[in-house]
Amino acid sequence: MAKTLILRCSVNSLITLLFAFVFVAVYWAGERRLRVFEDEDHETMQRNSSAKCNLFSGKWVFDNKSYPLYKEKECTFMSDEFACEKFNATALLEKLRGKRMVFVGDSLNRNQWVSLVCMVESAIPAALKSKQLNGSFFKFKAIEYNASIDFYWSPMLVESNSDDPVTHRWPERVVRISEIAKHARQWTNADILVFNSYLWWRRRPKMKLL
Repeated sequence: MAKTLILRCSVNSLITLLFAFVFVAVYWAGERRLRVFEDEDHETMQRNSSAKCNLFSGKWVFDNKSYPLYKEKECTFMSDEFACEKFNATALLEKLRGKRMVFVGDSLNRNQWVSLVCMVESAIPAALKSKQLNGSFFKFKAIEYNASIDFYWSPMLVESNSDDPVTHRWPERVVRISEIAKHARQWTNADILVFNSYLWWRRRPKMKLL
């Protein structure tokens, strides 16, 4: 009886081991076949991609067809004042030929002046442009066009204790409300004037009007 039981257990163990072996063999064979297919697919993709496109050889091509997606004036919802054409530095310089444009105000106008000058000067050879800093004046000149684009620091437009382009932040702002002549002399011969001042008239810090 005991021998029969031992024999039956041995047979069961052998069958279990046989099933385990078959399962492992089938699984390993499937993994190997899948790996072979993946390697073949990868090699095929590499061959196809290398035949169509070499990322390390070629040149940049300007795409003037895909973008812009619309032309400003062709959009029925675009207001005329926002339908700005692409900036053309030489076209602007032609309009400014023989003229003087002056930005007057605080850092907001100075930033706009810087932006405009940066866009314009890229179209001018180094020998045909000049820049000069003189006190409250920042001057840029396109010599070939005899055109000047200047910035004059005058945050209140009239005289004040904030007229210094470097030291102008005080706990109390003093403004000579009727005195504009001193500053106005700096831009009387300008053809185009761009003013900006409102932020400096806020009541913080304190303001004293004379």
